[in-house]
Amino acid sequence: MKKKWIVVLTGILFFGIGYLMLTISPDPMEENLELARQAANPQEAAAAISANNKKDVFSSTAAYFLVGLGFAMTGYGIFMSEKKETSEDKM
Repeated sequence: MKKKWIVVLTGILFFGIGYLMLTISPDPMEENLELARQAANPQEAAAAISANNKKDVFSSTAAYFLVGLGFAMTGYGIFMSEKKETSEDKM
């Protein structure tokens, strides 16, 4: 039973950290819109938006990974059983 709760609490912790990372990071769409408005031509706007999107790739990937891992661990912890009885153990 103790292992089950450790897995569930660890999953909730990972989910919380990932969700916090997602909420703290600024919205790239707002920055992209501002960059597009400041650009002189479409090529300049595309280059600025591309550079802006590349800087947030690692942090958003890590945040989504932690959220997914948190969901998976929490679900596994809730549905895992401590010890399965086999037909041999019953005899």
